[in-house]
Amino acid sequence: GMNWKTDLKLSDLEPGTEIEIICKRCGLGRYETQAKLITEPGFNNLYLDQVEYSLCCSNRFCRGGVRISLLHEDKNEGFVGGMA
Repeated sequence: GMNWKTDLKLSDLEPGTEIEIICKRCGLGRYETQAKLITEPGFNNLYLDQVEYSLCCSNRFCRGGVRISLLHEDKNEGFVGGMA
């Protein structure tokens, strides 16, 4: 498939890769690194769509499903999506 989430495993990413996790219900966002997420039990074998499905909102009163996206450092523009 053409979907990067079904083609890439969490273990394919560099340890320093930042992953944005946005709750689809309440919109709360957080950032995790590959190195942090891969310590979750079983996550080292998961594809990114499975990681996305396994994660939920960090607000314990919401616990909604999330959407993940990868943040890429752009050498010319500095860090895209970093400073608002």
